Amino acid sequence: MTLGKRIQNILIECSLRQIDFADTLGISASYVNLLINDKKDNISDPLAKLIEETYGYSAQWLKSGVGEKMVAGNIQTNRDEILRIVNNMSHSEIKATLAFIKTLKSIK
Repeated sequence: MTLGKRIQNILIECSLRQIDFADTLGISASYVNLLINDKKDNISDPLAKLIEETYGYSAQWLKSGVGEKMVAGNIQTNRDEILRIVNNMSHSEIKATLAFIKTLKSIK
């Protein structure tokens, strides 16, 4: 899988538009487009680390395709991922998710 495909995978999994991804990372949307279309085949270590810290995708995996895709144990990353997913849910999906969470709280 190319770097472009890995970045495209992040956008799909996080339900992000290229422009939103770019804005969050402080890079241009045209640069993201070049990456996704395999016009650029590498990114800097600082950008890979920023993506890791922001979205939870391993900088090593992002740069090389090797290793674990996600960084384990980062509670902030997990929280951010949950919020991204919830922000894209319909009203009925949110109600169902809330009901599920409440059942989890009752399990001891």
